[in-house]
Amino acid sequence: MRTDKRIKKLISIFLIAISITSCKLDNTGRPIDNQKINKEVYLEGKNLKGLNIGQIREMLAKYSKETDIEPKNATFDKVKWKIEPEKKGRRLNIDKTIELILQSHEGEKIEPIVEEVKPEITSDRISQNIVEIGSFSTEILDDQESRVSNIEIASEYINDVKVMPGEEFSFNKVLGKRTREKGYEKAPIIVKGKKGPKKAYGVGGGICQISTTLYNAALAANLEITERHPHSKKVPYVEKGRDATVAYGGADFKFVNNRQNPIVIKVSVADGKVTVRLYEIKDTQLL
Repeated sequence: MRTDKRIKKLISIFLIAISITSCKLDNTGRPIDNQKINKEVYLEGKNLKGLNIGQIREMLAKYSKETDIEPKNATFDKVKWKIEPEKKGRRLNIDKTIELILQSHEGEKIEPIVEEVKPEITSDRISQNIVEIGSFSTEILDDQESRVSNIEIASEYINDVKVMPGEEFSFNKVLGKRTREKGYEKAPIIVKGKKGPKKAYGVGGGICQISTTLYNAALAANLEITERHPHSKKVPYVEKGRDATVAYGGADFKFVNNRQNPIVIKVSVADGKVTVRLYEIKDTQLL
């Protein structure tokens, strides 16, 4: 019995070999289209006997319109600042399916060979080119509506600012003069008086929390700080010596991008906190 099975297996292999070797190929190595299938082989329930390779190729091409899905590359949403992940595709391999048909046995039912197609750009590839190099958060302890509004307005000016390699960032230059026309309101500030620093009110009060948070993020990123001034007294939202006051026409906060690639500043005001994140963009096409 074992011998009979072995003989049948050898015969089967021999017949397949004959089928392959007897198949005429064109100059691209593909079976010639006018060759006919002389055995009953079923593809998706259809008997292919009597059809030639060209007809089968056309049939598979139509079938591929239903099965094929193009892969989708991962993309970077600059507005939401998030990576939209890639999606794999699939493609009917017509040549391999025809090869399978030619190698099949009499009466065999086969399935088209559909292969996975990977996208060229993946989430990993993008994430490797957008690297967070420093971040810092400060808590909004004084949450007066006018002060929080000033912080939010200032954050919109700073958010998404790009600093090129060797370029100097200036807080005052980016924000410009803080005026009511821009939406700024009067809010608490610290001023120097005859008897020392005291609390007062000024248009744009509170935005020093943005410059301070940015200063600490820049320190975390090891950027070159070229100008920074402390408040005349300690502020409650950061440790002593880690603040950076600003005043248009006076004290400014500046740093130089000493890295080889552009930097993007991201600022968010949410959940009672100001957060600044600095990203190095290694692929400028993502800017």
